[in-house]
Amino acid sequence: MKHLSVIIDGNGRWAEKRGLPRKDGHAEGAKALCKAIEDFVTIDADILSVYAFSTENEKRDKEEVANLFGIMAYFFRNEIYRLAENYSLKLRFIGDFRRLPDILSDVMSDIGAKTINNKGKTVVFAVGYGGDEEICSAFDRILKKRMFLMDASPIRKEELYENLYTVGLPLPDAVLRYGGYRRLSNFLPVQTAYSELFFIDKLWPDYDKEDFEKVIDEFSHIKRNFGGNNG
Repeated sequence: MKHLSVIIDGNGRWAEKRGLPRKDGHAEGAKALCKAIEDFVTIDADILSVYAFSTENEKRDKEEVANLFGIMAYFFRNEIYRLAENYSLKLRFIGDFRRLPDILSDVMSDIGAKTINNKGKTVVFAVGYGGDEEICSAFDRILKKRMFLMDASPIRKEELYENLYTVGLPLPDAVLRYGGYRRLSNFLPVQTAYSELFFIDKLWPDYDKEDFEKVIDEFSHIKRNFGGNNG
């Protein structure tokens, strides 16, 4: 497997089940993410992409969103950057950063630049990300270029992929969603067209390395034909 995508979900519910503030669940989710990145270094995959904060998440209570932004900024700057240095990880961030507070977007830009030449595996964080907005953004860039060139030819699918946030990355081989829901929630809708989908009822703070290992093992036994003959 080259690329494993993970939708982390259930932090708030994890806290509520324990009678804790939802922000405590987000903090535990951040700790679980650090553990997952350490485990990722040891498993048979080259790229880990994580759906960390969606455009729809912005609709939550303002205090919760502010707490979540603060937690992400702290963990990106300290714990996750430390892991990147320890394992020579390349950190990449995708999404519409204009939607984010400067304290968070500045941290993401800084550590992304500092790790761009690292030689280890790649970890991609989708923050302020919405798949529909990514597609709109891609078409906007394509059309502006075509208007400048007075090009009215049909848009090719290669042009679309070249203008997505994930340009240069292989498509996800598998998507693992936590939290009990069976949907992708606007995560990489174009890129996951042929991804194998796995769903787990476990809430994200309860992450365990075996979750990744099970997906990789099951994936290794799947015959992928991408719409071709099943044989």
